[in-house]
Amino acid sequence: MMFARGTASVTCRAVALLLVLAVPTSAAADDAPQLAELLDGMTTLSAEFEQTVTNRFGDVLQAATGRMHLKRPMRLRWELDEPYPQLVVTNGETLWVYDPDLEQVTVQPLADALTGSPAVFLTGTVADLRRNFTVVATEPPEAGGSRFELTPVDPNAVYGELALTFAADGRLAGIDIADHLEQLTRVAFTAQDSSRVLESDLFEFTVPTGVDVIGDVSRPPGR
Repeated sequence: MMFARGTASVTCRAVALLLVLAVPTSAAADDAPQLAELLDGMTTLSAEFEQTVTNRFGDVLQAATGRMHLKRPMRLRWELDEPYPQLVVTNGETLWVYDPDLEQVTVQPLADALTGSPAVFLTGTVADLRRNFTVVATEPPEAGGSRFELTPVDPNAVYGELALTFAADGRLAGIDIADHLEQLTRVAFTAQDSSRVLESDLFEFTVPTGVDVIGDVSRPPGR
């Protein structure tokens, strides 16, 4: 679904999808209840973020900024700025991935997308979390906070490990995503607002004139 130019841009853009999708599997998660309690407090969330991609040697491959609007369950708007702008939107039924510089949008039923990639930890339910990941609470980088490492149960998952870090007040501070190429994508959140009313229109997308559409939302999910 990604049509970015270069490995770094592919990784940077693909993070948006990692924050929407999930691989259905089954497993128990020892520290899932602790994580679920924090996630349950994120009914809605608006935030700005800085996103950095580094290689195995720590060299920065890509850096970008953006904005996130989250309304659980299964509603997300993730906007990535230059140099490779992208907009990912889901209303719980349809997933749109819009690349303005490429003048194209990929559209598919969200039910289909749920079989393609990870990260139900933001938009999905607690049951989804426990089915998909082994969750382990680890030492947080700052005193008073908390950190959870999520290992996918599916051995064919496209990523190796995810980690969520929370501040002492329960705010989501950051997300780390490590892939099998030993690249690390780190997302740090700022300017968070959990009191804003997020209207339904925020999670809808109208295809701009002249933009190529890839996919067919009229197709029944799973076919």
